[in-house]
Amino acid sequence: MLAALALAVTACTEPATTGFISDDKNPWLKKAEAEKQRRNYTEAAECYEQALKLNPDSAAIHWAVAILDEQQLKDLAGAIYHYQRFVKLNTEPERAKTANVFIERAKRSLIASMPNSPMENASEMNDLLQKNRALQDEVDKLRQQLTEAQMKLANQPQTAAAAPPLPPLEPNVAPAASNAVAVADAPPAGPATQTPPSAASHTAAVTPPKPALSTPTAPATSQTPAVNPKKTMTYKVKHGDTLASIALKYYGDRGAWGAIYRANRSAIPDKDRLMAGTVLTIPPKRSR
Repeated sequence: MLAALALAVTACTEPATTGFISDDKNPWLKKAEAEKQRRNYTEAAECYEQALKLNPDSAAIHWAVAILDEQQLKDLAGAIYHYQRFVKLNTEPERAKTANVFIERAKRSLIASMPNSPMENASEMNDLLQKNRALQDEVDKLRQQLTEAQMKLANQPQTAAAAPPLPPLEPNVAPAASNAVAVADAPPAGPATQTPPSAASHTAAVTPPKPALSTPTAPATSQTPAVNPKKTMTYKVKHGDTLASIALKYYGDRGAWGAIYRANRSAIPDKDRLMAGTVLTIPPKRSR
């Protein structure tokens, strides 16, 4: 019944949005809805993430991601975060009440799903979720400030001086053909015949040796093939690791970092900064 209520609320009215691009012009939002209709929920989640980059303050997108995380992907921590963002951005009190009900439901489900975690630890879990929410709000604020700074920088006039043109390359001049033929056709000297010093110096002056051309050799490159796991694996984060580098190691594609992030969202407070020693779950690579 609650799932049906969520879908009914989503279909009735669309929450107000604010941001850098409106939802009706957001190409990633349309692509996400199409993948969701085809039940490609993982691909839909990736498209929603791209849509939020264009409009991080869209209440409608946060609501759609929360429903997808809770009902299809079973990512309760992600669903709680997006429900909370919806409550913060939404302007309709009735819809905020509905979202709060869903938040409490997701919290109870998350606590019940944790191994060796009795229900009396609900207050401690709630404190952790509140801290996580504060950290996420801070990350969103910093991301918005970065976007504004990039927009200001893009609007500044370009003052860099143009680089001077490179001088033309001097061509290598080959020796005269007539001189080369004359030297080649000269008869070999007999045992009693010696070449005069003046003739030898003239020959050396006429046919200078060609300079040796050095051909640049491209450095050898080697790349370790991707693991391409067929089943769920684990990986312990090292210093300098990023989600993109781990995705390249296991999938051969840096752009596949979103699958690792979604599988470990509760263990990654900041997806742009991994803590060394964290054990991540590496899901199998999806075939497209």
